[in-house]
Amino acid sequence: MQIVDMTFHKLVRTLYNKKIIFRLSHYKKHFMLRPAPFYLLIILLTLSFLNSCQTTSTEPNLLPSKILHSTVSVNFAPSGRLWRLTPAKLGIYVDYSNDEGKTYSIPIRINKQDQKISVWPENPASIEISQSGRINVLYYADEEQKSTSFFSYSDDNGHSFSIPILVSDQAQTAMHYMDKMLIDHDNNTYLFWHDTRHELHDNKQADGVLSLYYSKKSASDSSNFINQFVSKNICSCCRSATALSNNQLPVIFARMVFKDGIRDHALIRMNADGVWQKPRRVTHDNWNIEACPEHGPALAIDSNNRIHLTWFTLGVKRQGIFYRQTDDFGETLSDPMPLGNANRLPSHPDILALNQRVVIVWKEFDGKQTSLQSKESNDGGKSWTEKYLNLKSNSKNSHPKLVTNNTDIFLSWTSESEGHQFIKL
Repeated sequence: MQIVDMTFHKLVRTLYNKKIIFRLSHYKKHFMLRPAPFYLLIILLTLSFLNSCQTTSTEPNLLPSKILHSTVSVNFAPSGRLWRLTPAKLGIYVDYSNDEGKTYSIPIRINKQDQKISVWPENPASIEISQSGRINVLYYADEEQKSTSFFSYSDDNGHSFSIPILVSDQAQTAMHYMDKMLIDHDNNTYLFWHDTRHELHDNKQADGVLSLYYSKKSASDSSNFINQFVSKNICSCCRSATALSNNQLPVIFARMVFKDGIRDHALIRMNADGVWQKPRRVTHDNWNIEACPEHGPALAIDSNNRIHLTWFTLGVKRQGIFYRQTDDFGETLSDPMPLGNANRLPSHPDILALNQRVVIVWKEFDGKQTSLQSKESNDGGKSWTEKYLNLKSNSKNSHPKLVTNNTDIFLSWTSESEGHQFIKL
């Protein structure tokens, strides 16, 4: 009787959530004293109806009616659970999947108070899960202060989230965007962002130049974020890439503005003493442009501490998207390897390394539709194989994103017409 009762109320709740019934209190009252056979009859009738419907975990309208700019973010927890972050016009929502993206839980809204959420493909919200299981969320919003970022977390497996707090200590006077987040094995949280307080660092070389800032906080630290300077001369509109080295120290791959307005890339790493080293230039394409490319690079570090780099350029020396690698933080580098069909505008590559397996994905456009392409290496980038991805869209879409559960590599991609797609590669 107890099992039947629990099952019945779960089904009634399902019907209520799907707006098939509208007064749960009425149904509870009406069936409260019914005998077990009556419960069984109701359950059978309900199941026969639900067989023709989707379950609540896969109901499309559980997510906001319009995903803001198709910028869905995902990441795996150490437990293997997949967490998904979805921005809407006034709120950020989180849900999870226990079956690698086939079905999802009912979403929970993180910000209880309405905010004007502001995201775009180059600047999506971020979600990272600590080894302890803490769910960390970083997103971008406009309020009374200038555009800036908010941080929230959950220590109860996503049942509730902390009140979102500002990351920037200059939010009233300086814009703060292009956020990135890393969580090391000791549950320390690193936040990185582009910051317009660049006038403090004498950035006068070109337009569209600002500074890179960061903050580090332990899981037990409840104080405000301490903002610290990393580097000046950062290209304002190209999202920087970040990763942790094998010794759990952050590495940054950023488009910088060099002499004469050249927008090439550099590696910036933190040493064992927590000091940021001088940026080391690792691309020499000589792209001189007084505009915003809005085309950030990607970075991955494999189990041998080899750094894998992908980037976009329209420089004097080369045009398109490219891959190269380094074993000594950019002191020596492999030759750039072109990616994709140059006639189909290859763009926005992402890269991920799992042990010695390295996967690259990128977008191409044939004039009518966007498709995703892929290359894969199983020997740390020594040799490569083309991989076919049957993923296309005629609508607006996000940049492709690779994630791992430490066993397999997955691709996340969202478009207006196809919605969120999540596949194992």
